Amino acid sequence: MNSKDIYNLFSQDFDLVRIIQTKEYIKVAKSLNKHIPSVDYPTMVVLGFAYPKRIIKHSDTHLIPSFYTFGKDYHLVMKEKIQKICDNLNIAYDYGVDNHPLDERLAAQISGIGFLGKNQLIINKDFGSYMFLAMVLLDTSIEHEIKFQIDDDCGDCRKCIVACPSHALTDQGYIQDKCISHYNQTKKALSKEEIENNYLLFGCDICQLVCPKNINKGKLIHPEFALSGKEMVSIVDLFTLSSKEFTEKYKDMAYLWKGKTILMRNALTLLYNQKNSNYNQYIRASIDKFDMPWYKETAEFILKKLSL
Repeated sequence: MNSKDIYNLFSQDFDLVRIIQTKEYIKVAKSLNKHIPSVDYPTMVVLGFAYPKRIIKHSDTHLIPSFYTFGKDYHLVMKEKIQKICDNLNIAYDYGVDNHPLDERLAAQISGIGFLGKNQLIINKDFGSYMFLAMVLLDTSIEHEIKFQIDDDCGDCRKCIVACPSHALTDQGYIQDKCISHYNQTKKALSKEEIENNYLLFGCDICQLVCPKNINKGKLIHPEFALSGKEMVSIVDLFTLSSKEFTEKYKDMAYLWKGKTILMRNALTLLYNQKNSNYNQYIRASIDKFDMPWYKETAEFILKKLSL
């Protein structure tokens, strides 16, 4: 199977398609001292799928996650598309969407999808950083690769570094533990500083919103990412529905993948920052019900502050 045929198949469903020989990825990864698992597939297809920028604000009754979670869970969307294409190829394959032993961002750079910005996101000239990545490994050899040279970078721009409230982005690099999007998806008790910096129910959009490369980007809306109403999460639902009931009501949303208790913990930080004490009875009941130390510690601190 040649690279043109592969490109044509994937480009029917994906906004960006780049094809390289896996050995090229391995060569670059080795030069960067990255861990490289055993790979038996000679061809790598790197995919980009655009998502839109849409802003919805919190209310007294509903809280909002990062807009990359709006619409149907992109993991499900991309996996369904990849599976459909690969099942018709009649060759062995492997793939991953945010869950692969190989480095998607490195593959995106090597293949020419985009460059790695100071905000640690892959930035493409057409879609900015508003795109999801995936990789497909194929058990077929190609003679000619389909990739593009990247002649762009952040230059002297420091807008994301200046805007990051937790100082996770620096001129020297990225400090993961300080990243809001990282720690609000981690099962841990949050410090007062982390609580005060958190501003979404899940994830963080700040470094994307201030990026000049994203100006006039984020306009393409695939049907799967149409708003469903589940982008706005009811505070009462969070604290009163069981995990099973909550998952059923908000199913197919990307913010569910870390579980309801993480969302409850993050909701506490937003209630704290809003000085919203209307849900204190629910917080108090959750402390008695949930025995995870990381949740109880954060909840007890916030309940005390909201009860003053």
